[in-house]
Amino acid sequence: MNSIEMRSIEMKALIDEVVHAYFETPGYEIDSVPFGLTNVTKIVTIEADKYVIRIYNRHTKSVQSLELEAAITSFLSERALSFRVPEFVRSLSGNEYISMSDGTLGAVVTFLKGSAPELSSVRHAVDFGKVVGELSNALEQFEADRLSYRGKSFSEFYGLHPLADRAAVAAFIENPPFPIAEDQLLFYESMVSSIEKSAHLLKDLPTQLVHHDLLIFNLLADENGIRGVLDFDFVSVDARCMELAISLNHVLQMSGGSMEMAEAFVKGYAEQGKCTSPEIERLELLTRIYHIAVLHIYIGQHYSDMTLNEASIT
Repeated sequence: MNSIEMRSIEMKALIDEVVHAYFETPGYEIDSVPFGLTNVTKIVTIEADKYVIRIYNRHTKSVQSLELEAAITSFLSERALSFRVPEFVRSLSGNEYISMSDGTLGAVVTFLKGSAPELSSVRHAVDFGKVVGELSNALEQFEADRLSYRGKSFSEFYGLHPLADRAAVAAFIENPPFPIAEDQLLFYESMVSSIEKSAHLLKDLPTQLVHHDLLIFNLLADENGIRGVLDFDFVSVDARCMELAISLNHVLQMSGGSMEMAEAFVKGYAEQGKCTSPEIERLELLTRIYHIAVLHIYIGQHYSDMTLNEASIT
């Protein structure tokens, strides 16, 4: 039996463990989902009802961050919003998550119907902007000051993944596992240096809870528009305008740099979202921080996959 087959058997056992912790049923059906790169995410059907099972990456999900995500999605589900968010289902023992036999965390959340919305027209960009602004406005209402755990700001980009601290990132850059052009490595080093020299410019910006991954792939839509927001894995307290910077960057990337699409997105965002002049002046810096943060998360994920593969082999 090869390592892939062994891992498949192990994963089936973990899924069984989650299902039986939440449901008194002998049978269920499992379907894959087009998302869930960080965690194992599956749709489970039990007696015609659908749920989403999540088995969390042990490197990126702690009890604290899981409890933060549960608290925030519960808060949002109680508000009169134009969209829904997945809600944590209580296990048979009454908990919002379980600690599994292999040390990972697992949970079941409600299933939301829909598919990823399009982002190919001005109308789509306006609708996307509205949802980003609405969510940002709603998250601002959450009393973050009372949180004992506030998550990780993306400006702490050496602390976003436990396998991507400063030493690990430096080792990756010095000896990349695949060819990287010299000019790209120099550009990365220049970006990090620029960010570190400009970090003081963020001190006075308004802060609040930020989703950090509000991309079109983490939304659900039906014929009436965007109706669901998913994946609160990276939610944390951060500069408020980081949300705008991330989603605006996404619009520009998806549209090939269209200023018309960017303007439409900002128009939609402005209906409920906020952004002061100092925040607008920091959008470029926040976008740079976002790109470095995502890169570091990917580096951590690379090392995580290596660890998983080595464990499967042994």
